[in-house]
Amino acid sequence: MSVALRRSKVVGAFNSAHIDGLLVVRDIHVRYLTGLMSSNASALLTKDSIDLYTDGRYLVMAKNVAPDCDIHDERDVLHAAITTAAARGVSKLGYESAYVNVSQISGLQELAASRGVELVALTNLVEDQRLLKDDNEIESVATACRITDRAWEQTINDGVLGKTELEIAGIVEMYFRKFGAEDRAFESIVATGSNSAIPHHHPTDRVVQAGDLLKIDCGAKFNGYHADMTRTVVVGKAAEWQREIYAHVAHSQQSAMDACKPGADVRDINDIAHGVVADAGFGETLVQ
Repeated sequence: MSVALRRSKVVGAFNSAHIDGLLVVRDIHVRYLTGLMSSNASALLTKDSIDLYTDGRYLVMAKNVAPDCDIHDERDVLHAAITTAAARGVSKLGYESAYVNVSQISGLQELAASRGVELVALTNLVEDQRLLKDDNEIESVATACRITDRAWEQTINDGVLGKTELEIAGIVEMYFRKFGAEDRAFESIVATGSNSAIPHHHPTDRVVQAGDLLKIDCGAKFNGYHADMTRTVVVGKAAEWQREIYAHVAHSQQSAMDACKPGADVRDINDIAHGVVADAGFGETLVQ
């Protein structure tokens, strides 16, 4: 689906939101609707126009990826967008309230009022349109997953014994880039030994030793879409207690997968997975 079609979907929600323009603030939504990824950008969407605001650092990029947008060189992208909205005759301008902070909103409301524009706080307008992924989005997610899987496998095949958690995290992320990712999706979690029991452990200089459980929770980002994969392995020969835990977790995972049917409630699936672990006597170890 082209960005133009994406914009038409969002515009189609204007009437129910009682607006005639939308100030897009969230960076990934600006990218979704224009193609530009920037640390300082906003977009003004009306029923028949799209304006893109960014500063001089991103102008060349904006012209390359968003040739169908009216591009404005502005440092204060939000104030500039409101001024344009008034000039375009927008009377009720929706804005993504979850992504505008308290110190910003008072100034924006004052500016809008002085231009005869009413700001309308909105949540999830763009998100609701993004729920149904188009073919390009699905393929981007799939590609991110393939890169992640390949990077993980290559890192393990290179050998992890004697390497630190930090070193392994760096290797995984190096392979992300090598295999075509634009970035990591989040800070990679590498945890060895007792650290592997910490869900969101930050990698340290702890060295992987034989017999350790090693957890790697990582994901590549491709075309703006994220993968997220967690794998736990035993370094060397598994002890009997490790085999027992593995069997219970594998049973839990398979039971949850078997319950994944069209229309299934994800909370029920979660309860099934937790129930298997609890029934095995490890209920107190579950992270809710």
